[in-house]
Amino acid sequence: MSASNRGVIAVGLIVIIAIAGLGVYFLFVAPPGPTTTTTTTTTTTTTTTGNPNPYDVAIVFATGGLGDKSFNDAAYQGAVDAHDQLGIEFTYVEPQSVTEFEGYIRDYTRHVGYDDPYDLIICVGFTQADALGTVANETESAGQAYAIIDMFMSPAAYPTITSLLFNENEGAALVGAFAGLMTTTNKVAIAAAYQNDMFDRFAGGYVFGANWSNPGIAGDSTHTAPYNCTVAYVGSDWRAFTDIPAATILADALYDAQGNDIVFAATGRAGLGVINTAKVLNETLAHPAWAIGVDSPQMYLGTANPSAPDAPTSVITSMLKRVDVAVFDAIKNATTTGHTPGVWSGTVANGGLDYEINANLRVIPQHILDLVDDFKAAISNGSIVVPSDLYWIP
Repeated sequence: MSASNRGVIAVGLIVIIAIAGLGVYFLFVAPPGPTTTTTTTTTTTTTTTGNPNPYDVAIVFATGGLGDKSFNDAAYQGAVDAHDQLGIEFTYVEPQSVTEFEGYIRDYTRHVGYDDPYDLIICVGFTQADALGTVANETESAGQAYAIIDMFMSPAAYPTITSLLFNENEGAALVGAFAGLMTTTNKVAIAAAYQNDMFDRFAGGYVFGANWSNPGIAGDSTHTAPYNCTVAYVGSDWRAFTDIPAATILADALYDAQGNDIVFAATGRAGLGVINTAKVLNETLAHPAWAIGVDSPQMYLGTANPSAPDAPTSVITSMLKRVDVAVFDAIKNATTTGHTPGVWSGTVANGGLDYEINANLRVIPQHILDLVDDFKAAISNGSIVVPSDLYWIP
């Protein structure tokens, strides 16, 4: 397929948010509503129809779906950028359960209804690893290029798959440093989706960053205990990503019962429950209730009217995980120079991870910005190595 084909993709409201340290503006393009979702039907045969494939790329989103203001929306943004800048066309589906992944990946692999394959099939999220591994090993999948976000799949075992990975611990450390510097109660927390290796990276980095900027808040001089830095989980499996009610209950306990004034909402769509709770409790608690966003710029969500955001916001910053950049790069490689399997890594040093600053919604004191910038530089040049696990647990 040619990458020069152009078509029309419906997009909604564009919110432009400045991001410090990147030297660019992040354009969040609100995804289309559910009526634009491409759906597929699982089948066992490939039909030759004399019908060329109008799409270059197919995307299987994570179960949180579009409109999560976070992980999926960032991936969608990368595809929109590839459409606008490279002329690629893409189609997608929004599974509701992990049990649907294998069927959708297989249907796209068979390019049902079209004569030619996709240049790339992108699987959004580590929960698709088992399904992708099954399909990629099937004989009829030979030659089909894939990419998966947030899961390492060995190039030796899966030579057609590119793994798009991030050092989440580094980005979490940056916003943890903000929390340590801005807390008024000297008690901060992270609300992660559930415990696994990835969220251990989030939690370990956040605790480490808070302790770097506020020694003792997350442990003693040997950094062996998280004292006033709470690590909590919304659920126990992938359903936590969309469980806004559970995240709301957890956030209420973290802010009110435990006295944390800053909570890092590292839980995809469910993080909206944390942010909304912060907005409500800011009106009633004696101490501030501030949130930290994740993946995409979310400071606007903490304002009274996110559709027309204006200061103040209850979201003091967001950890930016540039999934949009990873998706764009993967699409560019597959449609212009040819798919190269292997690993793409997003780090603080290469701009794959950063933090949000929006002075129009909340002014952060300059001395805090300077300290976090120094921390960021030290992580970038390797003089500070951020732990990638729950390092205080023996």
